[in-house]
Amino acid sequence: MILEDIIDIYVERPAFLTSISILVVITLINLALERSKSQKKGMVSFVLTVLALILVEVALIVLPLDDVGDRTVELFIFDEFARFFAMFAIFATIAVTVAIYYYSEGLPQISAFYALVSGTAIGLILLPSAVDLISIFVAWELLSVPLYAMVAYSHKWSRSVEGAIKYYVMGTASSAFLALGIGIFVAMLGATNIYILHLKLVALGTLDGFQRVIFGIGMAALIVGFGVKLTLVPIHQWAPDTYEGSMPPITAYLSGTIKAIRLSAPIKVFMFLAPSLLYYARVYLAILALLTMTYANIVALKQTRVYRMMAYSSIAQIGYIVIGIVAATLMGLTATIFYAFAFAIMEVTVFIAIGVIIYYLGLETIDDYDGLAKKYPSISIILALTLLGLVGIPPLIGFAGKVYLFIAAWDAGVIWLAIALALNSAISIGYYGLVIKRMFLEEPSDKIKDVEIPSLYYTILYILVAIMIIYGIFPTPIEYLSSVAARQVSYYL
Repeated sequence: MILEDIIDIYVERPAFLTSISILVVITLINLALERSKSQKKGMVSFVLTVLALILVEVALIVLPLDDVGDRTVELFIFDEFARFFAMFAIFATIAVTVAIYYYSEGLPQISAFYALVSGTAIGLILLPSAVDLISIFVAWELLSVPLYAMVAYSHKWSRSVEGAIKYYVMGTASSAFLALGIGIFVAMLGATNIYILHLKLVALGTLDGFQRVIFGIGMAALIVGFGVKLTLVPIHQWAPDTYEGSMPPITAYLSGTIKAIRLSAPIKVFMFLAPSLLYYARVYLAILALLTMTYANIVALKQTRVYRMMAYSSIAQIGYIVIGIVAATLMGLTATIFYAFAFAIMEVTVFIAIGVIIYYLGLETIDDYDGLAKKYPSISIILALTLLGLVGIPPLIGFAGKVYLFIAAWDAGVIWLAIALALNSAISIGYYGLVIKRMFLEEPSDKIKDVEIPSLYYTILYILVAIMIIYGIFPTPIEYLSSVAARQVSYYL
């Protein structure tokens, strides 16, 4: 009887439960391997983790979505919205896991580290599937806890621990504000499911003065709670030091994939609010989007270390993405989801490339990059293409994403924010272009040494760059998937 019930559950939710089950199993296997005394346990954990992630990616793509009737009684629903976010997040996790392999050589407890990777991947699937404020909070934290340890685990222990502590402290504050916001909505409406919350807010109709104040406080708390981990200015302070202290693949993961997947929570929460509350969310987010993109781009211009420059670049990119949420239309959500995909791919690519340059060549400052293209043309071209994609130069995927965001903001009447997007993209040319100029137009620096970069890195980077180019020239497939995902959370608009 119990076995039949389990089978029935898997039949109703094949993709969701199969993926989670694979990740739970590989996490337990890696933890068990950590107790082994074998010298090859690190290699075994690496291979098993990559294979498990590939199986999960296949399961997410091939297996059917959840078959649920009443959405108001569910905690998690794996629909088109969840599948799109989970698919590109797991794909990026595979790339990051492969990149981690060379950095982890000689480090202790490597099997436990791969257990953290697979444990984080569970959160990548749970968070976009969550349809209840409680399950959103739990998934949000499940995604955070392994990352604290992953940041601390690096080849630069002192800086890594410092970055991890800052991340943990700000993460704790984020959780507190998130819990406060959730508590206010639950206390006022007596429900946690976002579908029920929407119906109750609509039933309230026009809010009186007291309700506006209380819901306004709750809204602000949610935005702060989400905004800390998304690195919205002025609650971004932990990010540059944390990114700089982490090993490059983990920075690639944090700055791109993790932030992209975290966007699924505020998108879902804010889109199910009644029009009166959605208006306040749009106002708050519009101000934060402008502050984030402008401040981060200006500060990035002043950086001399390329790694830290790209940390501020990733903060600015979040400012662009939020514009689609501010638009609060189907077009806006489609643009945000599309650019979240593009952002994740570009950030993983740029930090893996910079990580290779730091790890193997020892080049950290902009001056060190002088003439890099003359000795290492492949890695230089890869980095240059990615930087151009972040600017929004055609035919790369960043261009398509920014065009969608610009049109969505303009069409929604947020013309000033569309103009801010264009102006900030122009400002970013100052530091992206400087790196490209130094690599291609200067004479080689004396610091550039002759070393052999593993071909595996080039394979990863070539695949990622190919995605940027292909979907930059032909963005329609990703745009279609983004629009399908957007419809799952916009039919109340």
